[in-house]
Amino acid sequence: MKFLICVEGSQPADEAAELGEALARSAGAETARIRVVESQREAERHRETASLIRAGSPVQEILAEATRGNFDLIVIAPHTRSGLARLFVGSTASRLAKQSTTPLLIVKAHREAVRRILICTGGEAPGAYCAEWGGRVAGWTGASVTILHVMSQLALTEKAKLEDLDDTAEEAISQGTREGLHLQKAVALAREAGAPAEVKPKIRHGLVLDEILAEVESGGYDLVVVGAHYVPGNDALRGLLLDDITDQIIAQCPKNVVVVRSKL
Repeated sequence: MKFLICVEGSQPADEAAELGEALARSAGAETARIRVVESQREAERHRETASLIRAGSPVQEILAEATRGNFDLIVIAPHTRSGLARLFVGSTASRLAKQSTTPLLIVKAHREAVRRILICTGGEAPGAYCAEWGGRVAGWTGASVTILHVMSQLALTEKAKLEDLDDTAEEAISQGTREGLHLQKAVALAREAGAPAEVKPKIRHGLVLDEILAEVESGGYDLVVVGAHYVPGNDALRGLLLDDITDQIIAQCPKNVVVVRSKL
């Protein structure tokens, strides 16, 4: 297990590094710190700040190092560019979230420990990756886990049973509905990955983004795990095909977020 921790000399980056190192100790993982600068001349001034100094584009250099070093997790603070640069380029963290096939931890809030984890699952392949990764982190930290699935209040097909739209997680699991089976599998995956016995499935009803953010606000979570598909190709294509809900969670969630992407 290897973690790649991104540093840049700011307080948010230092706090991200602290959490990354703490998780690494819990996981028994190796760590390496990477700092990306604009030029080789600048690189010479920062030799003591990181074990890996690279010159060039932050996103390209971090992705290249993550692949070259076979890292299991990238840790970064949500550093954001300002002005027009943000509109056309975006922050390093958000661009990494769009492109990285390596799980990405975006540290937004300083935390001494991870005690409560929310895993957001939508019923497709990313949901399974989320359950596994969330369970793995819970195993490292001893955190409790809630696995959340948001159900629309509208029937998607003519054959849909209207009474199922108001199911609790327990009802959906006992009745063997599609959502219930998915939650049951997600709970099993989280436990197999190392989560402690306390893994709670939960269903909320309404608009997906609204309900996820409401659960984050009310649940006192330290970490939110979300999944999305990885779309190969150029940046413009990725921008068009990215999972919109995941992008909005990254932008709006005030908690630390792990993004886990699966390939289409």
